[in-house]
Amino acid sequence: MTELPSVRVGAAERERALRELAQHFGAGRLALSEFDRRAALAAAADTRAELGRLFADLPAPQAPEPAPHPPANPLPAVATGVVVLILLAVVLASVSSAYWLLLVLFVLPLVAVPVARLRRRDDPPLG
Repeated sequence: MTELPSVRVGAAERERALRELAQHFGAGRLALSEFDRRAALAAAADTRAELGRLFADLPAPQAPEPAPHPPANPLPAVATGVVVLILLAVVLASVSSAYWLLLVLFVLPLVAVPVARLRRRDDPPLG
């Protein structure tokens, strides 16, 4: 911010300075009263020199840490379990009586409801 100190600043530069001050406040480098004072000066600054003075005793801002990877989606494992359960029921129904098929008709909704809830939770919001 010290290049061409007499150059006037716009709203974007003031907003960036306020964000950087907020980062320093969040890191504990500024007390609340000092943050308030510097934020007011940043909002009223007309030149780069005025903004530069606000950061003279503060270290350069650090780049934000990368976001952690999202958790693994459990849907493929649940879907695989449902397929295995259906195949097992078909095999058992063909080997023995039709009672196994009835069991599948009762067990399948118990598995399908959580799968539908997981899928609905992972869908992006509309709008």
